[in-house]
Amino acid sequence: MVSADPDRDKDQSANRLLIIDGDTELGQALGQHFKTQGYDVQTAGSGEEGLILAQSTPPHLILLAAQIGLDIFHALRARSRTAHIPVMVIAGHNEAALQKEVLEAGAYDFIEKPLDLDILALRIRNALRRAEREGLTESRTGLPTGRLIDDRLNALAGQVGWFRLDVEITGFDVFRDLYGFVTANEALRFAGNLLGEIVNEHGAPDDFVGHRTGSEEFVIVTTQALGPRLNQVLTQRISQELHSFYNFMEREQGYVLIEDGAGGKIQKPLMAARITVTQGDPDPEADPWVDVVDENHAAKPDDSPGDESSDSESSGPAFDW
Repeated sequence: MVSADPDRDKDQSANRLLIIDGDTELGQALGQHFKTQGYDVQTAGSGEEGLILAQSTPPHLILLAAQIGLDIFHALRARSRTAHIPVMVIAGHNEAALQKEVLEAGAYDFIEKPLDLDILALRIRNALRRAEREGLTESRTGLPTGRLIDDRLNALAGQVGWFRLDVEITGFDVFRDLYGFVTANEALRFAGNLLGEIVNEHGAPDDFVGHRTGSEEFVIVTTQALGPRLNQVLTQRISQELHSFYNFMEREQGYVLIEDGAGGKIQKPLMAARITVTQGDPDPEADPWVDVVDENHAAKPDDSPGDESSDSESSGPAFDW
C-alpha cells in the first residue's frame, strides 16, 4: 500500500532507482551507497518482484543483474508501463558475451564486475540526464510523458474496446502555495504512485499510465472490460488519500483558508481527483460479460455508449471561486 508522509524533509523529487539483483548482499550494498548519494532506492531480489515494483512505482532507472535473466529485461521492454525506463545491466566476467545482445535490445549500458562505484554513479547520472533530455519521463513521477503519451493516444484511432481515463488533480496550486514546492512535489509523486498501484491491482500489465510534463494531469488507457472498475477505485481512493497531506483541522473542515488580498481569508477546496472517461467502439470479439463494475454486479460494454466523456470528482463543501 502506498503511504503518504508529508513531514519528510527529504527532497522527494530525487531520482528513483530500482535495483534487481538476486545477490541480496550486493543489492543492499548498492542500495545503501546510492541512498547516501540522494537517490530514492528500491531493491528486488527476484525478477518477478522487480517487475511488480517497476510497474507499481516506476523508477527513473533500473539496475538489472544479468544473472536474473534476460527474460526480465525483455519483459520490461515489452510492457507499456516500463518500456520507457532506462535499464543498465550489471554482469560478471562469465556473462560478458551478453553485452552485444543486451545493448542491441535497448539497454542503456552494460557494466562488468567488479564495480567501481564512482564510475557507476557517473554512468547512472549520465543516463538520467540523457533520459531527461529526451523528454520521455516526467521528472517528478517517473511516468512516461511527451511523445510517449501522444503515441499511445494516437494508436487508439485504429483500435476498439479501449477505455481512457484522464485524471486531473484539482486544488494543487493552492496546496503548493500553502505547503511549498517540496511537499507539493511529494504529493504529486504520491498520486502517480497511487495510480500505478491501482492500475497494478485492478488493470492489466499492458495498461498505459502517463503523466503530462509540468502538469497535474495523468492519462490511463485500459480496456472496456477493466475500465469501469478502475474508474470506481480511482474515484474512491485518490481524493481521500491525497487529503492525508493536510493537517487534521483542514481534513476535518474539508477546506483550507488562504489570504484574499484584502486582509481577509477565503475558503478553497482540498486537492481532489477530477476524472474524465472516454471510450472507443466496443470490441466485437470481447466477452460482453467480463466488464465488472463492482464485486457483485456485471454490465455489458454496450451499456456504456462509445466515444462519450463523463467527469467524476469527490464531493465536498461548496466554494466561491
